[in-house]
Amino acid sequence: MSRLLIVIGQIFMVSGIVVGIVVGILVDGFHWIPTLSWWISGAILGILFFALGMMLELLEENNEFLRELLHRTNVETPTPPMIKSRGNSKSSLSSLSGYKMSSHD
Repeated sequence: MSRLLIVIGQIFMVSGIVVGIVVGILVDGFHWIPTLSWWISGAILGILFFALGMMLELLEENNEFLRELLHRTNVETPTPPMIKSRGNSKSSLSSLSGYKMSSHD
């Protein structure tokens, strides 16, 4: 999948250049504005797809590396401990019954 995204990014870059030149020539001579807009949009799309492909490739490598490390340890993954009930956790406010706030405290 990552290889496909990288190839699509390269196709967008090349096709942006080619289509930009073709569109620039087709409009009564050579005009730079349509050509540059196609070049820039092709470059941006190509870079986005290329970057997504590279990120996915790195993610797959990390996953493979972590699985290899887990396999080398030969230890089963521990199950998280069960949380024990603590009963009634509400604190008693009876010790604060006579306390008054003042600006001199």
